[in-house]
Amino acid sequence: MRVSLTLVVYFFIANIYSQNDEIPSIRFHHQNGMIIGSKVNVLIYQDSRDKDLFFVNVETSKSKNRYSISREEVLALKEAIYKISPNDVIKEDRSCLDGSDTEIEFSKDIIFFNSVKYSVNCLNSGDDKTVWKDFLNAVNLILDLAKLKFSDLK
Repeated sequence: MRVSLTLVVYFFIANIYSQNDEIPSIRFHHQNGMIIGSKVNVLIYQDSRDKDLFFVNVETSKSKNRYSISREEVLALKEAIYKISPNDVIKEDRSCLDGSDTEIEFSKDIIFFNSVKYSVNCLNSGDDKTVWKDFLNAVNLILDLAKLKFSDLK
């Protein structure tokens, strides 16, 4: 099962890499199952009319915000996401008491057709020394662009 899942993920990543000049839409979702109503949703996308304009929509259980960001910030995030190894994301599975789920999904378009999604359970700031270090790095970059902190993921 893992081998077939890995092959499918590699296919989609190769498909996205083939369009390197395009900057994908990136969706981030975090939810803590132990806290009712807790959520963080971040959508990073390119303006459909102005290709040099990028936005970050941030929705938490407490607020909604929208920020503009630079092409360079999006490129840095894109590079960080492309460093995530699908094998590392599915290599280990762990259970924890807080029941948090953290997802990063990216696609060449805003409707997320042919998207790739990475999901890690129980992500924490100590994962910088585990197989999820690249995933954690991408999460931290997304949180910086969303003007949030890792501690906000509760």
